[in-house]
Amino acid sequence: MHPALDSVFERRHREAVLTSPLCAGKLCHVGRVPMEERVVGDLLFLNQAFDPTTWDAREIRRMVDELDRFQPEVIEADPAYLSILARACVLEGLRLRQPECIVLTYEFPSRVHLRQIAPAFPGVPVVSSYGSTETGHVFTRCDAGVFHENTATCHVEIQPLRAASGDVRIGRILVTTLDNPWFTLVRFDVGDLARLHDGLPCSCGRHDGLAVAAIEGRIRDLTFDLEGRAVTVRRLDDALGAAEHLLGYQVDQCGAREYLARYTAEPHADEATGEAVGDILRSVYGPGARITVRREAALSPEQSGKFRLARTTFDWDPQELFS
Repeated sequence: MHPALDSVFERRHREAVLTSPLCAGKLCHVGRVPMEERVVGDLLFLNQAFDPTTWDAREIRRMVDELDRFQPEVIEADPAYLSILARACVLEGLRLRQPECIVLTYEFPSRVHLRQIAPAFPGVPVVSSYGSTETGHVFTRCDAGVFHENTATCHVEIQPLRAASGDVRIGRILVTTLDNPWFTLVRFDVGDLARLHDGLPCSCGRHDGLAVAAIEGRIRDLTFDLEGRAVTVRRLDDALGAAEHLLGYQVDQCGAREYLARYTAEPHADEATGEAVGDILRSVYGPGARITVRREAALSPEQSGKFRLARTTFDWDPQELFS
C-alpha cells in the first residue's frame, strides 16, 4: 500500500466518490437528488450527471459545498471527472476541501488530467489504484511509482505481447481471485495491459507479489503504428502530455495510415497547439502517418461514462497480439 493510504485506511474514514453514476453503480443519484440520499454509510456520491462536460457553475458550487459539509478524508475519483471539477474551481477561485489523499481509479489517469488536478490540491498525495468489477482491488501504486499486487485477494499473471506485435515487456493482465470461493479456479482476462517492472527490488521495501511498472491502458484502446505494432494508451499519453495548453484529446485510427485527433485546449491556445499534436502523433505512429487534427469545444464520455483517449474504427482480433 501507499503510506498516505495506510494512515487513512487503518481507521474509519469518510470518502467522497466522483465518477459516472454508471461506474458507481448508483443510478438513483442521477438528476437533482438531495445530498442525504447520496450518502451511503461513509460514502458520498457527488456526481449527478452522465456527462461532466455539462456541469454548470451551480453544479460546481454544489459539489464544493458538499465536500465542505461532508469533510471526507479521501476523494476517490475518475481522473477525467476530477480534472474538470478541479480546473473549474481554479478558474473561479473556489477552494476545494483538501482531503488526506486522492485515489484515482475507474479509468486511465492521463498526464493531461493530472496537470489540471494538481493546482486545486496542492500537496495532497495522489495515489493510483487499479482493479475491476470482477476481481476487486488488484494493484496499488506505491510512493516509488511501482504498482504492487494485492496478494491477499488475488493472483496476477501477465501474458506478453508477441515480439511482432509490440513491446514484449507489456502484456495483458490475467487475474485469479482468492477470496471468492466461487471463482478460485477462474482466471479473468480483465481487458487491460501492464508493463512489467524491471525485477529490481522496489525502493518502497515491498517484495511480495507481482510488481508492474505501469498500467498501459485497455486492450480495446490500442492503436497501431505504420508497422502494425501496438501503441498503448500510456505511450500515446506520455507523448501528448508534453503538448502545452492541452486539456483533453481523443485519437481515432481510421485505417492503416489514417488518424483523426480531436482535442480541447485552453482558451488562449492558438494553432500551434494543434500543430504540436500532429507532430507528436507522427513521431508516435511514423512520419508517413496521415494525421487530421481538429479542435473541439468539448469531448464527452461514451455511454459507459468513461472517456476513451484512443480507439480504432475498424475491427481487429486481440488474440493475435499475444504469445
